[in-house]
Amino acid sequence: MPKIIEAVYRASAALSLVAGWLAALIMLGMTLHILAEIVLRSFFATSTHLVEEYVGYGLMTMIFLGLGHALERGNLIRVDLVLARLGAGALRRGVEIAICIASLCALAFILNYVWFSMVRRYEMGTVSMTLAATPLWIPEAIVVAGMIVLGIQLVAYALRLTAGGPLIDDRQSFD
Repeated sequence: MPKIIEAVYRASAALSLVAGWLAALIMLGMTLHILAEIVLRSFFATSTHLVEEYVGYGLMTMIFLGLGHALERGNLIRVDLVLARLGAGALRRGVEIAICIASLCALAFILNYVWFSMVRRYEMGTVSMTLAATPLWIPEAIVVAGMIVLGIQLVAYALRLTAGGPLIDDRQSFD
């Protein structure tokens, strides 16, 4: 396999790993926020009044930031019943590449709408209707970043397959 494709895949895997770690940090922050809310409500009869909003944003951003890493590790839900029957030959590679291309097209379509929504919210200064008044472009920007990481990972996987590299099933990780 050409060294450039291996380098592209390693870079995309590193980017996906960073995004995965950010998702894990967001999950830790959500957990700490929920625990703080429990303590405040149980022992001090008060609240941050933010937990529902920020846990919702956290869940959304955590999911999107983790998608690239999940693909790289082979942890995304896939149609393995069909793929397993294709074996590991050229047909399977062709199907996997076609799936990557179709996924990229769907991702680009959705990313287009999320991007323009994020830009519009930024330009209009739209904030949430809660006490926090969170600028809504911020969680959308994190979703956009996660979608871009997934797109990069899909391109890198398609390139790797084209160059004869291993399928996701062959190894759980390509690092």
